[in-house]
Amino acid sequence: MQEKRRHKRYNLDLIDIHGKMSLTNKVEILDISLSGVALKADRRLNIGKEYMIKLEEKGKTLDVKGIVVRSELSGIEDRGHGERASIYTAGMVFKDGFMDKIADFLSPIENKKNTASTAVNRRLNVRFNITTPGQLVLAYPLQFKVRSISLGGMLIQTRQSVEINGTIPMELSLNADNAVSFDGKTIECIMKEIAGQTYYDIRVAFADLTDKDKTLLKTFIDYLAEQEAKDAEKK
Repeated sequence: MQEKRRHKRYNLDLIDIHGKMSLTNKVEILDISLSGVALKADRRLNIGKEYMIKLEEKGKTLDVKGIVVRSELSGIEDRGHGERASIYTAGMVFKDGFMDKIADFLSPIENKKNTASTAVNRRLNVRFNITTPGQLVLAYPLQFKVRSISLGGMLIQTRQSVEINGTIPMELSLNADNAVSFDGKTIECIMKEIAGQTYYDIRVAFADLTDKDKTLLKTFIDYLAEQEAKDAEKK
C-alpha cells in the first residue's frame, strides 16, 4: 500500500544541507570539585569533547561547560525485562571562568557537610542527584546531514541514535545567512551499516516553528520544487 503524505518530500542528494541538535542525557554525579567532576552515564563520553552540565540543588541551578579528560567502560547494568546497558565513568575538567560560580554553588553543600577546608583542588565527596526529574543534566551538540525534507519534517542521518517520540531542540542551516530553529519530534530511528560504519536514519517532524522560520522553510521548499520542475523538463 502506498504511503500517504501530507507534504511532498524532496530528496537532497545533490544539495549538501546540515544541521545540529542538542542531545541531553541524565548522569549520576560521583564527586565534584571547583576544578572538575566525576560522573557515571549509560553513554560513552568522548575524550576531548566539550559538554554542558546543569547542576541543581534545592532550586539553585548552574550551567557549566567542561572538557572530558577520562572516559571508560565500568560495567553492565541490568535494566529489567532482559535489557542491559553499558555503564561508563568519566572525568571532566571545568572550563576557565567558572571557578567562582562553582564555588558559590558548592558553598552551601560544603557548609552542610561541616567541612573546614576550601582548597581549590579538594574534592567534595558528594553522592547525590543534583538535578530534578525531567531537567537536563548533560547536553552536547550533534551534527546531522539532511537526506530529504518537506514542509512537515525531514529525514536526517547521524552517528548517534535517539529516543523515539522524543523532542529535541534542532537547528537547520539552509544557507550561510539563514538558520531555522525548532523542536524536532523523532518519529523513527533506523540503524544502518555503511562502509563498516554505523549510522542512523532518523525521521523528524517539525514543531514550534516561528512565523519567520516557517517562511524560510517554505522559501527553501519552493526552491526545491522549482529545481525539480526544471529537471523534469530536461528529461
